[in-house]
Amino acid sequence: MPSDFKNTPRNFFLLSLLTVVLLTAALPVLSGCRKSEEKKYTVGIVNPNPGDKPITQGFMDAMSKHGYAEGKNLTYLMSESKDTMDADIINMAARNVDLIFTITTPAAKAAQKFTEGSKIPIVFVMYDPVESGVIKSLISHGTNMTGIQIRGSTQKALEWLLVIKPDIKHIYIPVAFDTKAAEQSLEDIKHFISGSNIKLAISEITTVEELKASLSSIPQSVDAIFIPHSILLMSNLNTIVDFANKRKLPVASSGHAQYKEGVLISFGQNLLRTGEQAGRLAHNILTGTPPSELPVEIADFFLGVNLKTARAIGLDMPNEILQAADYIER
Repeated sequence: MPSDFKNTPRNFFLLSLLTVVLLTAALPVLSGCRKSEEKKYTVGIVNPNPGDKPITQGFMDAMSKHGYAEGKNLTYLMSESKDTMDADIINMAARNVDLIFTITTPAAKAAQKFTEGSKIPIVFVMYDPVESGVIKSLISHGTNMTGIQIRGSTQKALEWLLVIKPDIKHIYIPVAFDTKAAEQSLEDIKHFISGSNIKLAISEITTVEELKASLSSIPQSVDAIFIPHSILLMSNLNTIVDFANKRKLPVASSGHAQYKEGVLISFGQNLLRTGEQAGRLAHNILTGTPPSELPVEIADFFLGVNLKTARAIGLDMPNEILQAADYIER
């Protein structure tokens, strides 16, 4: 303080007034910081499919990148069993969570049912939300739900399979109708081969034992296997791949990028990337954008090939495939 600033009543008053002004100006900033620190979120995650765990991880990774720290400003309520799924969602609704993230069609439908009448937003990852009756439109749905559709890659996956082996005439398709996606995936397959000379050997299964029995009785005329979208099949890919390699049969799929699990060629979603897409939508909602204003997005699709499997079945991978592939397992 300058030496000539004498401690007079007038100067003391001015100093006190200056202090009050400075504190008053700082209060909104301090209050805003305190408010930001106090804001905490609770998010429910419903994923009854063990094969889709990477989607959950991708979602959580995206949330972390957007500043949500588990244990600090974010609490997750996890539901990972179809047996407890309904009860878990009812609990989430009772706790009035800030958002529910669902994976699979059954999970999305259950969340829609048990949050009816509430304002809890739902972000889903599912095969086809329109045909499944969850929403009426991908764009102008006007609901508390939005998310990622993963339908749309099956026919292209079949096209790539025919590039690898153009002489395919008989395709074996195991199918477990454990989700609406399995039925829709089969519809896409039938639509693709309509008008062609390709025959389908469709085998409905409900258990792993039935899958093994079905594989052992595949007709000798079958020259390829296609895996439709199904929880049971996605969880037992090794059973299908091991059998196919012994029979020297190419295996293709469109569920997700399953090339790493031994499938010869896959064209579909990258599970981590799909989860990240959903996480971005969740962040938009938590920061104030209503789900009704967020159109449903289509998952990004990727082409993956497995050269180890190609060598195992004695198949040369065409250059066209190698040049187009997003992922190659060597």
